[in-house]
Amino acid sequence: MSRITTGKVQMTSAENFWYILQCLNFGAAYFAKVPYKKALSEVGEVEMTSAENFWYFLLCLCFGAGYFAKLPAKKALSEAGITDTTSAEYFWYLIGCIAFGAAYFQKVIVKKGFSEVGPTRRTSAENFWYVLGCAFFGVAYLSKMPVKRALSDIWKIPIQHPAPGM
Repeated sequence: MSRITTGKVQMTSAENFWYILQCLNFGAAYFAKVPYKKALSEVGEVEMTSAENFWYFLLCLCFGAGYFAKLPAKKALSEAGITDTTSAEYFWYLIGCIAFGAAYFQKVIVKKGFSEVGPTRRTSAENFWYVLGCAFFGVAYLSKMPVKRALSDIWKIPIQHPAPGM
């Protein structure tokens, strides 16, 4: 059993450092954050700024890049029981998985970010792939920074703590 409290999601100093460093690369981390924030806004967890809405729209004009980047986050939220994916989202997520599992591996990274603040748990397979991704020059860890940044815009989120004596 665990008790649930609410609190502001915060990034660690290392996460902030790597996020800022990634933003210096032509805003890469910022643009990566926008689709995750869109997924969270669709379930009512956060509001997007007008700039984020603009960039999401622009990303979607690039052959649907913003939409396709949002799908792993929606799938992770669906697996956490927070929302359902539409049939179109599920279809395009599956298509993304056919491409050497790209959508699945991105969902693993999203679930890692979500699990650090409480709304979901990862399977042992997801843990394995995340660790393997981290072993590959920290790619999975660095890819998690935009997810955590999107989550840090949420003021209150359920955070699970172990029950006393566990």
